[in-house]
Amino acid sequence: MRTGKGKQLHCFEVNDGQLFALAGLWDRWKNPNGNWIKTCSILTTIPNAVTSAVHDRMPVILDPDSYDLWLDPGMTKVEAVSDLLRPFDARMMRCYPVSTRINHVVNDDEECSAHAELTQILGTLF
Repeated sequence: MRTGKGKQLHCFEVNDGQLFALAGLWDRWKNPNGNWIKTCSILTTIPNAVTSAVHDRMPVILDPDSYDLWLDPGMTKVEAVSDLLRPFDARMMRCYPVSTRINHVVNDDEECSAHAELTQILGTLF
């Protein structure tokens, strides 16, 4: 996550690096010309203790036990899913700085999420 021009990049992990899902919405609709438009968004919430040092909001991270509820196309009860829209448990997350290597689309490997050494970070600032 980049928090602004010249700011430090960070990697956020959940449950020691396990895959996780973000709460998102998608829709498709026809514009006045009759063309299908596909849209999507990621829902955000207030930050937890891990993310607040970097940003004033965070994506809603879903607990695996709630995937079926979130993805249920027949769900119409707002109350049933509104409890899912809270900050993820900070005790289950970690954050660390990464290098600007992640800013280049040609870089698609594990080094993008490697911990950045202080000298790597300082070297990009000056």
